[in-house]
Amino acid sequence: MIRNLDSGENKPTDHRHAGVVYRAVLLIALFGGVTGHAQEKTTLPAPTGTEGVPATGTDPTTDLSGPGAAPGRTLKPAESTPVSGQPFRVGSFVVLPEIDVTYLYDDNVFYTNATTVSDHASIVSPAIWVQSNWAQHALNFYAASDVTRYNNYSSENTEDYRLSAEGRYDFSANSNVYGGARVSKDHEDRESPDANNGLTPTTYRQYRYYGGVFNQIDRWSVRVAGTAQRLDYRDVNFLTGSGVINIINNDDRDRWQYTGGARVGYEVSPQLEPYAQIAFDNRRYKHQPDDLGYYRDSDGERYLVGVKWNMPKTLKLDAFAGYARQDYDDPRLVDVSSPVAGAALLWSIAPRTTVSAYLDRTVEETTVSQTVGPGVVVVSSSYLNTYLSLGINHRLNDAWSVRAGGSFSRVDYQGLDREDDYYGANIGVAYRINRNLILDVDLSNRELQSSIPTEDFRKRVVFVRLAIPFSH
Repeated sequence: MIRNLDSGENKPTDHRHAGVVYRAVLLIALFGGVTGHAQEKTTLPAPTGTEGVPATGTDPTTDLSGPGAAPGRTLKPAESTPVSGQPFRVGSFVVLPEIDVTYLYDDNVFYTNATTVSDHASIVSPAIWVQSNWAQHALNFYAASDVTRYNNYSSENTEDYRLSAEGRYDFSANSNVYGGARVSKDHEDRESPDANNGLTPTTYRQYRYYGGVFNQIDRWSVRVAGTAQRLDYRDVNFLTGSGVINIINNDDRDRWQYTGGARVGYEVSPQLEPYAQIAFDNRRYKHQPDDLGYYRDSDGERYLVGVKWNMPKTLKLDAFAGYARQDYDDPRLVDVSSPVAGAALLWSIAPRTTVSAYLDRTVEETTVSQTVGPGVVVVSSSYLNTYLSLGINHRLNDAWSVRAGGSFSRVDYQGLDREDDYYGANIGVAYRINRNLILDVDLSNRELQSSIPTEDFRKRVVFVRLAIPFSH
């Protein structure tokens, strides 16, 4: 999927999952990823995929959900609070270590419709950011992990990690090249519609490489970039109806995703920049055909026009509209052709109050199928995901902040008679105990209302997080 290539806005995620969603990949490449010079034209927070800002207290979410994760995550773009003390310095680099310890109570561990089970879990999340502090060029590194342990259902225990490096070389104040690489091991939550009946959660490795070039001449700017991403899913065991343990072959989902494109912008004023962009999205599967005999390779294109509006310290808006298509090699798989639109808004409606809103429509891969008769199975090529979220964050004072958010996602499976509506809501409060200690409490509610009633679920989760952003 290729979204607005310069929005920098994030799609929310489940607190337990810190993977990266593919829909941000080319966005990062064209956006530049590495913060620094004014020519980057940042109108919204840098993509979390750049791992450029530590999460220090106003929101328990620090990253995006991974490819294959459930559509329409519940929360809002992560918002960071600067470390109160001085960061550590090693030569010309700033070092920002952090460790989070989270307790959660989950009243529906397996996202089931009828009989639900609850459990408690702990999550330990160390992370470190190393960022250059240079007048020119940039070089950043990031490493983090999430280790989750459930009290009763140890089958749900997971260990995720993320490593990344990125850099930018400045030819001048108006011209640069940039690139980066990221390696991660993540897991899919039970909410994922793809092969979610394993005895353990599905894990996958993700390898992402991106690069691009940016140049501005007078009021015109041009960015050309590309990304290559490899997804490697691991097989999991499942229990058959007869009580025999069998294997879910997730190798069918392994693939490379190649994206590339160009964006041209014109600065009408320092606050306003319309732009146009074109991009391709090609998906190549490792194993052809899959276990059901389908060839899932596809080629896609995105055509977008948009506008960025930036009123410093008040409002940042990036909105776009256009057309997307994804054509599959196998004629039995339904091609996708649809108008798309999106927007990312950050609005400081008062000195201590910020409203965020997000709209997006994307084409996502899936392995969901449907039995329509004896021995007749219909396979979905993909799903069209329309997502909307709204959040508000209010800082009561330098120590206390409160927040609330809601989201809606409609998932339309291509080639199947199935639609899923996801609803999410959350409220939270954060308290900075001292400069190196933050307490964060969040209550969330998550629901699925599907055209297939047996898929419905409702889930409530309580998070209590203690964040320790080290400084001196």
